[in-house]
Amino acid sequence: MDKVLIVDNDRESISKVRQGFRDLHHFELLTATNVKSATDILRSTRISVLATTIHLPQQDGLELLAFMSRNFPSTPCIVLLEETDPKPWFTDRTGHTGVLYFLKKPFSFGRLASAIFVGLNLRDEGQTRYGIHMKNFLPLIAIADKTCRLEVRSGTREKGYLYFLKGELLNARVDNLEGDESAKRIAGWQGAQLDFSPLPAENRKYRVHMDLLTLARAAWEKGARPGQEKKKKEETEGFVENRSNTRLEEALYKHAGIIRTAKGYRGMAVANSEGGVLASDIPNGVQLDFSSIAQAVSHMYTDCSKHWSRKGLGMCRGLSLHTELGIVIMHCTDFYTSGNYRFIVLMAEDGNSFFVQTQLKTAIPRIISEIF
Repeated sequence: MDKVLIVDNDRESISKVRQGFRDLHHFELLTATNVKSATDILRSTRISVLATTIHLPQQDGLELLAFMSRNFPSTPCIVLLEETDPKPWFTDRTGHTGVLYFLKKPFSFGRLASAIFVGLNLRDEGQTRYGIHMKNFLPLIAIADKTCRLEVRSGTREKGYLYFLKGELLNARVDNLEGDESAKRIAGWQGAQLDFSPLPAENRKYRVHMDLLTLARAAWEKGARPGQEKKKKEETEGFVENRSNTRLEEALYKHAGIIRTAKGYRGMAVANSEGGVLASDIPNGVQLDFSSIAQAVSHMYTDCSKHWSRKGLGMCRGLSLHTELGIVIMHCTDFYTSGNYRFIVLMAEDGNSFFVQTQLKTAIPRIISEIF
């Protein structure tokens, strides 16, 4: 049985989580209230997933994540943000495809369980083997309001240093270089091994002009809208995203992160009742004619809905097609309450279609809530 370690000094929160684990029966729960207790458990017990808050007594949760990066780099880690903490939203879609996963309080146990399953799914598919990506970690420094020197070793054994004062980046050093270029270089490292130490007195001058969110290509979820973040990037870094600025496109882009982690994922689209594609998410390198696929599947759905309702089985809510080369999954919204939208996911033949169908039930209401 997989063991999950939750690190939180909020006893009420831990109590609710413990009850959820009793009902789930899938995992063994271990808990700790501080970093020392957590590291003692990690050294003696094999943990499948770690979930930790940032704000802990004596040492913060970032120290624990740094410990994980050095000793258990491929173990999925869930960061439990407090209600008052801002949550990062990554413009390059890395928020749910690495070791770190962000979950904000208050959350239902179902959302925590879903995040744990996502982590295990990523681990089983080998996607956590690269460890922590620095750009995913950087926003946590700002949230923790941390003052420190951070030593970073990349998966290719490069070494650099980042210097922070109350969550703001002061300077960065790699080899004999410092400043913005060094910061950008470190921000791109994968497989990062992290080690915190006190901020030296001689390194308290600002030599970096970029903030942490710019380095991470991220925005605070309750701050700038994705379209505004895009404009800022284009002005400051020449960063261009080839995607529409419609509300539906933004909502799909924001809430389909978990579905993208599914084994065999090849793309997702939202279509109207005629099969016209309104928004899509297609990974780089995947060649798909989603327009013709959406039209064909939409027509099949309409025919099935008519025929099966006449058989007394009611209107279809969706369908799945299994071919020699892939799987097509369609879920539809209720016309009277949410408009007639058709969510279509294409998977490889050996893809995890059950996982996708489960996650669609959660993602679709969130996407719809942002466009009505």
